[in-house]
Amino acid sequence: MRPLGNSIRTQLIFSSFIGLAFIVLSLFYILVVTLQLQQIANDQFQTERFFQELQGEVLRIQDPLVEFLSSRSSQALADLLIEEQILRGMIPPVRPVTDDPFQLASREIFFLIDAYLDMIQEAVTLKRARAIEEYTVLLETMQQLNGHITDRIDGISLFGLRRELANYEQIIGVSRQLLFWNLAVAISAFLSSVFLIFLSISRVTEPMHQLALAAEALSSGNFDVEDVQARAVTEVGAVVAAFNQMKRDIRLYIQEINRQKEIEQGYMSEKLRNMKMQQLLKRMELYTMQAQMNPHFLFNTINTGVQLAIMENAERTADFMEKLAHFFRYNIRERNLIVPLRNEISGLEAYIQILRIRFPRSLDVSLNVPPELLDSRSVPALILQPLVENSVIHAFRGVTRHGAITVTVSEAGHIMRLCVQDNGIGMDQPLIARMLQRHSRDEELSSKVMGLENVIQRLYFFYPDREDVVTIHSIPGEGTEVTITIDMEVEPCIPS
Repeated sequence: MRPLGNSIRTQLIFSSFIGLAFIVLSLFYILVVTLQLQQIANDQFQTERFFQELQGEVLRIQDPLVEFLSSRSSQALADLLIEEQILRGMIPPVRPVTDDPFQLASREIFFLIDAYLDMIQEAVTLKRARAIEEYTVLLETMQQLNGHITDRIDGISLFGLRRELANYEQIIGVSRQLLFWNLAVAISAFLSSVFLIFLSISRVTEPMHQLALAAEALSSGNFDVEDVQARAVTEVGAVVAAFNQMKRDIRLYIQEINRQKEIEQGYMSEKLRNMKMQQLLKRMELYTMQAQMNPHFLFNTINTGVQLAIMENAERTADFMEKLAHFFRYNIRERNLIVPLRNEISGLEAYIQILRIRFPRSLDVSLNVPPELLDSRSVPALILQPLVENSVIHAFRGVTRHGAITVTVSEAGHIMRLCVQDNGIGMDQPLIARMLQRHSRDEELSSKVMGLENVIQRLYFFYPDREDVVTIHSIPGEGTEVTITIDMEVEPCIPS
């Protein structure tokens, strides 16, 4: 059963309902605004009614006061006290100080009434004490004050009326604006209803138009045309989904035929890639062999030189030859691509000893390696010694100052860094960029790569996914720093 929520009938009913609901809500808004406007007008005249009632109470309290003072009637006293309580209840207890003239005048009247009520209390007390002369004088004063209060109330009523008349123009303006918004809301509701109806119609016609364009593309043999993605009602959506499925089935059938042809071509391409990989591995072995510099012959020759130096009592020469023999013995023995860090540092220490004999005064070489990393970490073989040798050969050419080379190994988290730093002549940026450029396969098979470039290309081979496995920071005239960054959680790429 097809869902009815997106059918053509449902869309039309929904559009009409939304339009009518918008009109009803608009009328409700107009009603609320009208009531608020009426409340504003009522609040404006409420103050005037309050002062009229207040004036009536001020005048009304005179009769029981005069009757009590003239006859000392208990009924008159009771009426007086009742009127006093009514009058006190009408006066607000809180009277804030503002800059509004109307509020200031109201505040003055309230204080005058307070004084008048206090005089009433004093007059009652004098009457009971039979002080005729005193309460007679006080009564005259109270009558004058009563007249003054009523005059002030008349004045503030006139002032308030004038202000309300000024606000009346504002009320008329708001009423006109409300009528304008009433018309605008009605027009907006009509336009919104028309828009919703046209939107429902477009959800039927637009998908059909896109279906016609897609069918025309299919008839011309273009089966790679994109699926029709138009938002449509349920009836049209079913047609669009069936068309898209048919197009995909035809395209998959054609792709399956082409895939059969590609499998045959892919087999030949894979075989060619394997051959290139074997050539690359042989090239890497050639790098290692070149780095070893015919070590078997040199090792035997060095041993002969050591024996000759001992026979001639040349202890310094014998020590040098012995260190050199130890260095070449490491190169001959180390045939693995990945070695423990201890083995790499051991070979480097032998080379450093040779440098200290060759350059006892002009060059300092220091090595900083945490002992706990020697047996727990592994690195590609022969990556530190070529970097130190590169600094010895190239960094101090034409330099008269004392040379210094520092080799540092550190680890932060699972990242290990091996850094070789010198204070030589440095390198310019074009040379650094050329050194760090990855060689293509053809370049790796044809070019003779040695030293620093040998190490860089081998590291690219072992860690092809790390762009920052080797970085070079150099300032011409100040020195160069070569840093090797190895993620210990990533296995080096070593094809079997």
